[in-house]
Amino acid sequence: MRRKNRRNIKNRKSESMNLLSGIGAGILVLAATVCVALAVFIMLDYNIPTTRNTVSLDNIQPAFIHVPQTPETLQPEILTIVEPTTVFFDDIPSYADFYILPDTPDDIMMIVYDSPAPITVPEPTPSPTPEPQQHRLSARIANMDAFSVLPFYIAENAVFYAEFYAARPDLDIETVVWKVNVSLHIPFYEGIQINDDANPLLISPFFRLPSGFSPSGMIPVNSDTCHLRATPQTVAAFHSLRASAQQAGFNLSITSAYRSAARQHELWVNGGRRDGRIARTYHSEHQTGRALDLWGPGGLLDFNGSSPTGIWVANNAHYHGFIVRYRAETTHITGYIHEPWHITYVGMNISMYMHNNNILSLEEFVGRNPWVTLN
Repeated sequence: MRRKNRRNIKNRKSESMNLLSGIGAGILVLAATVCVALAVFIMLDYNIPTTRNTVSLDNIQPAFIHVPQTPETLQPEILTIVEPTTVFFDDIPSYADFYILPDTPDDIMMIVYDSPAPITVPEPTPSPTPEPQQHRLSARIANMDAFSVLPFYIAENAVFYAEFYAARPDLDIETVVWKVNVSLHIPFYEGIQINDDANPLLISPFFRLPSGFSPSGMIPVNSDTCHLRATPQTVAAFHSLRASAQQAGFNLSITSAYRSAARQHELWVNGGRRDGRIARTYHSEHQTGRALDLWGPGGLLDFNGSSPTGIWVANNAHYHGFIVRYRAETTHITGYIHEPWHITYVGMNISMYMHNNNILSLEEFVGRNPWVTLN
């Protein structure tokens, strides 16, 4: 009885094993069938083999072909690479790369390299050559002729003219040129130059006297005992101006004339080193011996506002070779506040030229007449 039970158990185990083996074999067959079907589906759908065809790339010229998912017109585009693969043309495999178009990701691009079949590809439309970017220096002018025809054009300043003209569209060409000629294209007290003429005309925040400069031949302004001194031409012009003022009913005197470098430095330091109010050492016209500070009936001429005397001086100084050097209208040019008391001798030729041409600053005159010197 026991032997029979053992035989039945053994038979049942064998049947179970056979059943499992059959199920496993079925699963394997099913899986293989699915893989084959999937491979066939892929090949049928895309007409692309699953293995890469080996092709030599030496001396191969690429042809660009645009293949939309619904093929219509072939057009080349800018591409993004996906992966290399192999494609068929007329059942002949060809080496190719797949790309996705950036603007239409549903489209596909193939770059085909060694296709034996002739492929007609439209020539890519060349992109228009971009206009070369104009340099900012030439943004507002066609050429430098607009500058060079001016009589006060200085060839060495050509680049500065163009830069300043591009930076200041509010200025005309003439203004640009004369301002650059006297350094008004840069901030005050930058790019300082030394005016080493024997009788320097322009002294400003940009043009200074050479160290140790001292005008020669100066004489007292009034009498031999007067401590105020100036150049002989300045003294003679002041006597003429004062006489004319007396005839008009005004009394003029002076409170300051020539200053040494030491005296100017003392005033600059004690005055708080205030640019625009007190000149720096070697940047003061008083050191040339041609600048005078006028004294009116109530003190420093027009210090507290316009007076009949100050108005008369402003309207008549040029007839005697003087200019009112620092006007309210020219502060942005001269760098100094309005000083109606400060007159500078420049000679009759220059003072009358400035008056007749409505030139209010010595900077503009020199900028338009860069080769003029004082006699």
